[in-house]
Amino acid sequence: MPTKWSLQILINILVVNFGLFFQTTCVLLGQILSLPLYYFGPRHIYLQYITYVLELWSQTLVAVIQYFAPSSMVITIDDSCLRDNNDISSPSATLDTLIQRNKNGNITKLDFPERIIVTINHQTYADWAYVWCVAFLAKAHGVMKIILKDSLRNLPVYGLAMDFCEFIFMSRKLATDQHTIVDNLTRSKEDKRPLWLLVCPEGTIISENTRKKSKDYAEKNDVKDTRHALLPRSSGLRICMQSLGDSVDWLYDFTIGYSDIRPGDYPEDIYTIPNIFFFNKQPKKLHVHIRRFHIKDIPYNNETEFSKWMYQRWYEKDDLLAYFYKEGQFPENHQHAIQDLDIAATKTAPSTSSSSKENTINPNTFTVPIEQSDLWKMAIPASFLLPYLLLIVATWCFGKYLYSYIY
Repeated sequence: MPTKWSLQILINILVVNFGLFFQTTCVLLGQILSLPLYYFGPRHIYLQYITYVLELWSQTLVAVIQYFAPSSMVITIDDSCLRDNNDISSPSATLDTLIQRNKNGNITKLDFPERIIVTINHQTYADWAYVWCVAFLAKAHGVMKIILKDSLRNLPVYGLAMDFCEFIFMSRKLATDQHTIVDNLTRSKEDKRPLWLLVCPEGTIISENTRKKSKDYAEKNDVKDTRHALLPRSSGLRICMQSLGDSVDWLYDFTIGYSDIRPGDYPEDIYTIPNIFFFNKQPKKLHVHIRRFHIKDIPYNNETEFSKWMYQRWYEKDDLLAYFYKEGQFPENHQHAIQDLDIAATKTAPSTSSSSKENTINPNTFTVPIEQSDLWKMAIPASFLLPYLLLIVATWCFGKYLYSYIY
């Protein structure tokens, strides 16, 4: 269907593009001001400053979603996040131990450990923005470190700003990428600062083309295929774990589901970045199922065993997505997904609509709007322009004085 252009769409395009570019430019100028600290100052002070600057930028991202692509996050916490370890026999805590509320009862924070690795299924090019919103809820939006393709480093302004934040750019050449990852994460291990390392093991978004490639790979290598995800690549994540060592205890696995997507459809066909931010075709709800694994229990030092472990986690993720597309929400855990899907498969009666099933909400599920209340902080990045303006004025005055002195 052709897009119907309107004044509102034109305003969205101008404001979102100019607003993000202006804020990113201000942030980059603020990062450049930190170079003396980088070369001559204490590293921990430099890192605190970069974290603060990244927090300012990410608040702008949340505000853009809030006003131009309003949506809510439906977060389901797996039982594994409510136990001190992965032993299913150990007692589980309640959801209230992980969330903080304000005096009005609204959820203001979701607790995570300070240093974690986050893996996701890659559904759209906007996935990273929504994961950042989860980090914003966790008050970890200033410590995001994303692994992304090397071509993004060449983006004007954005690429250099990401370089300052020590994002990891991958060329998809293992020898080069291994050195890049090890060098970057070894510094992170030594810094011992909070970290959210975002990894997309699938390597690309799911689409008709990539789904076919995943199926062909499964047939060629005689492994089970997935239905709603792509088979993961294990090398990058394995190198990350080896590089970080015991400085990170937990791997958090996010399974992402977009509302109003039917089984067999591909979210990127509907929720493109222009559709989301310009044409008011954003997901009304973003569903995120969160589970975790203790890294000491993951066989990342054995390539073959780790590959098997990754495949098994993705088969479980595939079951979670199958449940999501059938029920309209995620289950408490993978076992519930298997049980309910098996029961449903034995029934001949048609399933009820997803809207009626959403009335039965898991006790470990909560909904929060994507929003931030401290809008005044969006003006702070503009203050980074002040030193440059003063420098320009000083240069002009000096030039004027020099001219008058000579002539």
